[in-house]
Amino acid sequence: MTTELGKELRKLRIDRNERLLDMAGKIGKSVAFVSAVEVGKKSPPTGFEEKIIKTYGLAERAAAAVRSAADKSRKVFSIEPTSVLGRDTAGLLARRMNSLSDEQLEEIKEILKRGTDE
Repeated sequence: MTTELGKELRKLRIDRNERLLDMAGKIGKSVAFVSAVEVGKKSPPTGFEEKIIKTYGLAERAAAAVRSAADKSRKVFSIEPTSVLGRDTAGLLARRMNSLSDEQLEEIKEILKRGTDE
C-alpha cells in the first residue's frame, strides 16, 4: 500500500521522468530505503521531506504537499523543545493526543498554523 508520501514521491519522479534509482541517488539513500518509505514499511526519518524539497527545488505549494504527505505517513514524531514550557506543552499534548476530540485537534491545528503565518 503506497503512503501519501509515496504518492508525492512517485508523482515527482513521473513529472521529472526519473526512476526510483535516480531519486535515491540524488538524495543519498538506497533504492530499498526509498521504496520502503513509499510503501510504509519505514517511516520517513526526520528531515527526509526537507531533503526532497531542497534537492528538487520545490516551490512552496509543492513543498507544502510533500510536508503534509510526510506527516500523514509518519507513525511516530520526534520533537526537541528548547524551553521548559515547550517540553511541558509537548508532553501534555503527547499524553492527551488520543483522547482529544476532532474538534479540539482542529482548534490546536489552527492555532499552530497561525503561528507559522506571522
